[in-house]
Amino acid sequence: MSISKHTVLVACLAAGGLAVAGLPAHAAGSAGHPALACAYEVTHVRPVSFLNVRAGAGLRFHPVGKRRTADGRFAGACQPSKGWVAVKASDGKSGWASARYLRKMRSTRHSGARVPLACAYEVTHVRPVSFLNVRAGAGLRFHPVGKRRTADGRFAGACQPSKGWVAVKASDGKSGWASARYLRKVATK
Repeated sequence: MSISKHTVLVACLAAGGLAVAGLPAHAAGSAGHPALACAYEVTHVRPVSFLNVRAGAGLRFHPVGKRRTADGRFAGACQPSKGWVAVKASDGKSGWASARYLRKMRSTRHSGARVPLACAYEVTHVRPVSFLNVRAGAGLRFHPVGKRRTADGRFAGACQPSKGWVAVKASDGKSGWASARYLRKVATK
């Protein structure tokens, strides 16, 4: 019984195909994604720019959405795959973002977990030459830690106000609280 080179090649291809089929969905580059159980923020991206969320884990895949620094915290896979993290784009589409531009957030031990900033807001009822204080806590008794202006456009904030205050990030990236009276929730695109 003689085995030809063609038979060996076919057997190797079949074995390779079986090995690829046995990989997890995210490693094989399919549409499947691992659980998005960790929190991330976009980093090393200018506030006026964005990070592409791609259809697969690599630059060869086309963009399916975007993430901006103003999005605040968002969910992603806890373990990167070859330098890419499974995430959801701002519009909710599943995809992959380069781990180089993401910072994994640790949960805080004091005062419980941080409020996720999953909604978008704009400053309203504030003159263009003025600003809205972002405070260290939810109330006027807390000192300002930053500012938001109408010119800032959209930025991330908590979806539910707490006693008339919304958890947000100041223009400089510091976490704080702004009065809901001066914020307008906007639909994300």
